[in-house]
Amino acid sequence: MESDATMTMSAPRTNGFLFADLRDYTRYVESRGDRAAVVLLEHYRALVRAAVAQCGGAEIKTEGDSFYVVFPSASTAVQCGLAILAAVAEQSTEGVPIRVGIGVHAGETVETSEGYVGSAVNMAARVCSQARAGELLVTDTVRALVRTMLPVRFTDRRVRRLKGIAEPVVLYRAEALPEGVESAGNPPRRRIIGRLATPSGIPRTTRVLVLLVGLLIGGAASGYLLIAAQRPPGGTGPTPAGSGPVSGTFPNAEEADLLDQVPAELRDDCGRASDDDALLGAISSLRCDLGLAADADTVWYHRFETAQGLSNALSLVMQRENLQRGDCGPQVPRAQGNWQVGSTHSGRLLCYAADGRTWITWSYDAERIVARAVRSGVAPDDWLGLYEWWSQIRLFLRGA
Repeated sequence: MESDATMTMSAPRTNGFLFADLRDYTRYVESRGDRAAVVLLEHYRALVRAAVAQCGGAEIKTEGDSFYVVFPSASTAVQCGLAILAAVAEQSTEGVPIRVGIGVHAGETVETSEGYVGSAVNMAARVCSQARAGELLVTDTVRALVRTMLPVRFTDRRVRRLKGIAEPVVLYRAEALPEGVESAGNPPRRRIIGRLATPSGIPRTTRVLVLLVGLLIGGAASGYLLIAAQRPPGGTGPTPAGSGPVSGTFPNAEEADLLDQVPAELRDDCGRASDDDALLGAISSLRCDLGLAADADTVWYHRFETAQGLSNALSLVMQRENLQRGDCGPQVPRAQGNWQVGSTHSGRLLCYAADGRTWITWSYDAERIVARAVRSGVAPDDWLGLYEWWSQIRLFLRGA
């Protein structure tokens, strides 16, 4: 018999997963009392959430003193883990140090309407359970992925058998190297928070290779160049501002602030949006033309001064497209509703087709940002490709 509850799934993706727990929290409650424990918990959560926002992670679930966070790469997950440890090392509550253990693993999972599903998530949780206070543990998988990307020292913590994991697992303790110090396979290519630089996104190598292959195929070369040159304009989307183009060197202060929040993998493709691309009331707008291998052609980001300005821009789209209440999903390409990822991001979500193109528009209400993406074509595969692309990219807006 079929269940009434259905669970939608996207294609498997590789992400970094981080779990963090307070150590000795129960003992702290018993010795200090409930009020002191609440203060400790709130302080700890604020420190972790600040690091997660700076690293561009998405908080999926928080229960008591435990955090579950997903990142676009293993390196950003490790950066965040080190940032958390650096932050708590400088803090205390009522003279008592904040003691945190962290575990990181990376692998393929499937994102469903109920969250991420896969052994990589379970592994990260088990690794966290092995970490002592002040310790970041990673798997051999993570070490292999990031050892040439980050100035980090990995110390072998021996083979461990983890609950629910059939095979033994090699765990490493990860520690940030002092600035300027190099170790074999660990060049100081970027700094760690609290001295954290912009996290690396998904490499653009795949897009570059696709373009080069296209150019090398003689008869198809001109076709690839024509496609790249004929990106769909933004005018079919929400109503333009009509306020005249922004002048001056890109990026100006407002654009730089917005660009810093765009997912790292898109930033190299972004520039100033034209007047026709801007939204009514936006104080800054970016247009990012993506590579031929992406499932979206173009994505725009717009920041608003007020929440009301953001709401007005979305209302114009809903009215013009006559969108009815519903949840956009793999099988629902036309609706207007809400979306949320844990306590990290939430906002409005609109999906529709217009003029032979498929659109998805979403907001980050707390940051007063509206993003919209378009893909040429209105076939079911066009919508599914755009929706799955959005399901991943929406997670990694960096906090203000």
